Amino acid sequence: MKTDIIDAILGIDVGTSLIKANLYSLDGRHILSASQQTQLIHPQPRWAEYDMDNVWNQIKTCIRTILNRIEAARIRIIGIGVTGQGDGTWLIDGSLKPVRPAITWLDGRTAEMVLNLHKSGISKSIFAICGTSINQSNQAVHLLWLKNHEPEVLKKSFKALRAKDWIFLQLTGEVSTDISDASHTYFDIKRNIYDARILDLYEIPEFERLLPQALHPRVNSAPIKKSLAVELGLNPGTVVVSGPVDMICSALGLGITKPGQCSSILGTAGIHQVLITEPPGEPDNAGYTISHIIEGEWMRVLPPMTGTLNLQWFIKKLYGYSNTVQKKIDWETIEQKVGQVPVGSNGIMYHPFIDPAGERAPFMNPSAKAQFIGLNYHHSKEAMLRAVYEGVILSALDCYSFLPVVSDEVRLAGGGSRSELWSQMLADALGRRVRHVLEKETGTKGAMINAAVVLGIYKTYPEAVNKTVIPGEKFEPNIENHQKYKELFKIYRNTCKAMRPIWADLSNFSRKTS
Repeated sequence: MKTDIIDAILGIDVGTSLIKANLYSLDGRHILSASQQTQLIHPQPRWAEYDMDNVWNQIKTCIRTILNRIEAARIRIIGIGVTGQGDGTWLIDGSLKPVRPAITWLDGRTAEMVLNLHKSGISKSIFAICGTSINQSNQAVHLLWLKNHEPEVLKKSFKALRAKDWIFLQLTGEVSTDISDASHTYFDIKRNIYDARILDLYEIPEFERLLPQALHPRVNSAPIKKSLAVELGLNPGTVVVSGPVDMICSALGLGITKPGQCSSILGTAGIHQVLITEPPGEPDNAGYTISHIIEGEWMRVLPPMTGTLNLQWFIKKLYGYSNTVQKKIDWETIEQKVGQVPVGSNGIMYHPFIDPAGERAPFMNPSAKAQFIGLNYHHSKEAMLRAVYEGVILSALDCYSFLPVVSDEVRLAGGGSRSELWSQMLADALGRRVRHVLEKETGTKGAMINAAVVLGIYKTYPEAVNKTVIPGEKFEPNIENHQKYKELFKIYRNTCKAMRPIWADLSNFSRKTS
């Protein structure tokens, strides 16, 4: 006897280090996964780019992997939800082909421009319109850099997209972005529309022609291209839904739908955010404000440049792990040893500014550098590693000090959430409960939820979240440790402040000698 066909939605997330595809039933149950490691290109030391065609080919590989695995099963994909990393500049020409490699949000080539925009007060004027502080990840700054250094590229360009927009174009042939990606760069945030004053402030008004239509994710959809459906083996009627940006999708996948609820994503970057009903006033000129998919709401975001990247760097350099050497990391043993080191890492402190582009939140400083403070020859490798864990948590604590958090619970996602040690550290530092959800890949889950609403399976986002998101493990704060982290946080802030002129001197010296 044949069983009924199961309808499913495919969620795709164009991550920074990993492209992920996850297939879900309509009630949110995970069915299958596929992934591809991204290949960042570094033509110069501070640059970080992608080959756009290669990214698309990796997406196709993920889709084919999923389809091959369900070939014998009675599963029908009725929709595809697409999300991806924010910021960055993915330029296409009139033939809808890449003009140059994509400039990613990790890129640091605009550091001097960003500093000048802050020193001149232009950043503050832009923040007053869009609610987002200028940083080196910002697409408008990339366009300004290209105007000065690669003007011929902009002459050939038709539109400036982001990661998910490029994949949506490849899947459907449609050129668009959505309000979440466009808002934090170009919008009058209160009216949720493009504002030409921002381009005037950047002195790039001529590039308004590059901005694609910015649609609400609820209407940013189209059927898959017929030729592609045939090539991949998908139903020609499959609907592709683009947006929102990964930060909003991850919050959806974590079950965040009410104002005051907050979430953190410990991934390559750190993302700390809260849902708000009024655009920000104070603190002025810090972080991002992103138009939310629920009308009358915004996501206030403080996103440090790096999160788990600090840990990956340390493990690779001091534990000898390499992608080319098959040495499996025994995380359980490593974290067991790290857990035996007390709060404060026996006097070591680490600043988690490992990206060459410096830091963007809660403060903007392209010259910021990672460093250990307080080392002596008695210290162990595990004490240093605990300091790395704690540095990322202290950065999170710094970000939360700028957010209007109401909830006594923080939902946590990203690769870092797989670490119980890190989860407990965050709970202790914040003095709030930290909670996981059962579905770890919250970006693809959020893309699936948005697609389910667009397809009419659920009427509202809260209804979709209630039906598809299942809360997971809880971590209650240790009050004694919380008091220790409060004291440690004061030292962290003071050392960050003291290092700023030294970071600038080091950057100037490096430019002269490199």
